[in-house]
Amino acid sequence: MTPSVLLLVVDALRADRVLGENRACRTPNLDEFRESATTFTRAFSVASTTTPCVASILTGTYPFVHGVHSLAGRRLRADLPTLPELFKWNGYRTWAETTGPLQPMTGLDRGFDEYRCRPPEQWLDTPFGDELVARLTSTQEPWFGYVHLWEVHNPRRVTSGFNHSAYGATLYDRAVSSLDNQLGRVLDAIPDDTLVVFTADHGEYLSPSRRKEWVTRLKGPAAWAKRNVPGVKRLRRWLMPHLFRGLRAGTPTDTDGYRAWLGHGFHVYDTLVHVPLLVRGADSGFPAGTVVEPLVSHVDVFPTLASALGLDGALPAHLSGLDLTALGRNGAAAAREALYLEANGARRMDHPEQWLAGLRTERYKYARGMHNPDLPVELYDLELNPEESENVAVDRPEITAELAARLSELMQVDVDAEPTPETAYTPEEEALLEARLRDLGYLD
Repeated sequence: MTPSVLLLVVDALRADRVLGENRACRTPNLDEFRESATTFTRAFSVASTTTPCVASILTGTYPFVHGVHSLAGRRLRADLPTLPELFKWNGYRTWAETTGPLQPMTGLDRGFDEYRCRPPEQWLDTPFGDELVARLTSTQEPWFGYVHLWEVHNPRRVTSGFNHSAYGATLYDRAVSSLDNQLGRVLDAIPDDTLVVFTADHGEYLSPSRRKEWVTRLKGPAAWAKRNVPGVKRLRRWLMPHLFRGLRAGTPTDTDGYRAWLGHGFHVYDTLVHVPLLVRGADSGFPAGTVVEPLVSHVDVFPTLASALGLDGALPAHLSGLDLTALGRNGAAAAREALYLEANGARRMDHPEQWLAGLRTERYKYARGMHNPDLPVELYDLELNPEESENVAVDRPEITAELAARLSELMQVDVDAEPTPETAYTPEEEALLEARLRDLGYLD
């Protein structure tokens, strides 16, 4: 019998909260799921912002191919095959339960028979959770479903009984513990023969200082006040530079408090792009308890599912991903040497001159301005400095030059990178998307 497929994505879930040995959160349901799945310990998103990450998952291509670089600006190219289209061509019923910025006008709805972008406050502990469980147990097979969850995103969702130190020292850890509790019934409802891909769109910055916890706790009340209290928007614009020392013209800085406020989108640090990736479906080549350590990327999901399920149909002409089932057969020989990364969210969203492009190898992280050569070049030795706090670009010019050349070569693909009428939003769509982003706290 043809297996159904569930793609389960948790917004802003860090890899170290699922895979870490010294976690403060409690995740018994995810731990049990991990024991029955293949775990990719070094999986990375392509960016630290939701929309380009999901576009890469659904197309198997990097942002410089699919054209979605930020939360706004451009929709997905119409000529690029998507994962739900591939499933649909192979007789699957396709549906998506998304949230956050993933509005249909982004083009990410293409190929889905049903595509619903619900309000972000519809969490698993609300009637939405009951509806999802009912769908999983009753939808006619075979199906491909995509579920995007918002519980861990700021402002965090912590259900009754979990806002306690026993479930984590920080609000983030408690949100993860709370989410795991809600995930229990979802995972139990998934039919046994379903292939499940569990991941996150990107990670999240967490201040090392417990005293900065108040910053993230303010996000929820601030968002509410901005929508409902006259004059708060103007006050916020005046207050922010004074609240976060070092803030200049709305651009991200090294200020710890401001990074905690942003959460993600401002850089390509591992904390922002290292994501969990668990695949369960032994009959599809993902045996229980297997751990895969080579570098993998979200762009690998498309070709991996196509290969594992024997899907027929056109693949993207500039497919960036690799078939991860080959890692089990060939080991490191099938792995890539470097991953592409970019940062264009948070306060960089409307400022392409601030966008970053980067490359991650086994040992190094390289980043530079995507369009602006005047931005500082960054190089981090992840072996000696996993915190990515010491820029050694000047000290290691040969490595910096080598990675710069590799990044340029990677980005030289034969595609039209310029916006076209088909990828541009109409004024009405732009207004709707901006209203959504404003409600989510991404725009003032």
